[in-house]
Amino acid sequence: MKILRRILLIGTLLFFLIGGIEENAIAQSNTATQVKVIETEMAIELLPSTVPAGAIKFIAYNQGQLPHEMEIVKTDLPLDQMPIKDNRLDRKKVGEKIDEIEAEDLPSGATATLLTNLQPGRYLIECNIPGHFPAGMKAELFVESS
Repeated sequence: MKILRRILLIGTLLFFLIGGIEENAIAQSNTATQVKVIETEMAIELLPSTVPAGAIKFIAYNQGQLPHEMEIVKTDLPLDQMPIKDNRLDRKKVGEKIDEIEAEDLPSGATATLLTNLQPGRYLIECNIPGHFPAGMKAELFVESS
């Protein structure tokens, strides 16, 4: 009987813990600042390009004919100083990759969503499929203190 009570207690605690995590994610999604990321050949447009720190919901639209990806990199470098190696961004010299939407999730005509938290600073939003970054698939996002 004691074992059954323990199992029920543990199950109840897990149920409320998981439910609380899910509710927090839903609440964060509903209060997040939205950034539209429009990807074409070969450009990225951000609407808006300056946002407050905190929860950011990226909605990426691939309006091009090719698959694209969307990577978020925290950096101190301006766009015109980004290093290129082997026809791609040399990410190791740029900064920390924060999050991404992979190319398999963003084929031609697709829309993908990414929810992340960003601290104040400069971020690079880019597609690093070979040839795409040097061809212009990059944009800056500025995150300001809230």
